[in-house]
This record gives sequence, C-alpha cells and structure tokens, in this order.
Amino acid sequence: MWQIVFGTTVTDDGKQIETYGLKCNSTVIVDITTNKQDITEFAAQLNRLGASEIHAYELVENFLGK
Repeated sequence: MWQIVFGTTVTDDGKQIETYGLKCNSTVIVDITTNKQDITEFAAQLNRLGASEIHAYELVENFLGK
C-alpha cells in the first residue's frame, strides 16, 4: 500500500517548506512535491491500480513529468 510521507526542507533563500513523498513497503521516496493534493491523488491512483513498488522511481518520474 502506498502512503504519503512528509518532511521539511530549506530553500536556497533560507525558507523552510513542507514537502511530500511516497512510501511503499521498504521503498521511500522523499521530496517529490510541495503540493499535498497532487501527491494525495497520485497515491490514491497507485493504490487503486495496485502499482508495484518495483516501479516506484519510474512512476514518480512519470508523475513529475505530467
């Protein structure tokens, strides 16, 4: 099951922002986006389609290229 993870990062100008990523079993990809709604919809789609964690990085690349 795909889950949303979150963290914070500091921008070049010193601002702290919240970022979102994904976790599926032992695969964790952080800092994918700052848009919570987009990543929530993406995680729901991955779960609905039964996407395998084996393809996690490819799936994220496709998400970012949309």
